[in-house]
Amino acid sequence: MVVRRGLVCSLLLAGLLAASPASATITVTLDPSAQVVPLAAPYAEVDIVADIPEADQIVAWGLDLSYVSSIVDLWGGGWSTAVQVNTALFDPATAADGDDLAGLVPLGDPTVWGSGVVLATVRFVPQSIGISPLTLSDDNAFNGLGPDLTEGFALNPPPTGNFAEVVYVPGSIEVVPEPASIALLALGGLALIRRR
Repeated sequence: MVVRRGLVCSLLLAGLLAASPASATITVTLDPSAQVVPLAAPYAEVDIVADIPEADQIVAWGLDLSYVSSIVDLWGGGWSTAVQVNTALFDPATAADGDDLAGLVPLGDPTVWGSGVVLATVRFVPQSIGISPLTLSDDNAFNGLGPDLTEGFALNPPPTGNFAEVVYVPGSIEVVPEPASIALLALGGLALIRRR
C-alpha cells in the first residue's frame, strides 16, 4: 500500500510539473539600437524595450546600463534626471546600486507582459567623438554575498528571488563632429593642399 501511494504521488507531481507552463525568455533591446549624434546635439534618447512572454509575466524589473562616460554621459548629471521610467505601467524605483533603472507594477494592478513593452527612456549627452557601446545587464545571480534582489525581472507569483531568464541585446551611440566642423576641416585641408 505504501509503495502504491508513493507511486501515485510521484505520478501526480510529474503530471503537475508537465502541465505547468515552461518559463520563456524575456528579450530586452535598445531603440534605436544604434544611433549617430553630432557632438553639438543637446542629448540622445534611447528606449529600453522588452518582449515579455505571457508565461513570464513580471511584477518588477531592475537593470544596469553601462556606457563609455568619456564619449556620452547621463543627461542632467545623474540617473535621477536622465532616466524616465514608463509611468503608464510602472512605479519608478531606485535600485540598491544607486541607479534609477527599476520599476514596480503598482499594487493591485495586473502583471505586465507583451511585445515591445517600453520600460524606460534614458537621455545621454555627447561628450567627445567616438563610439560608446550601451550594454544592459542584471546581477541577480548568487555572487557569494547572495543575489541582488533589486535587479532582473521578478516573476508572478513572486516567491522572493524568482526571476525570468533574460537575453540582453546591446546597442551603441556614435558621436560625430557637427557638420560645420567637418566643413571647416575640409576647407583647411584644401588650403594645405593648394599651398603645396
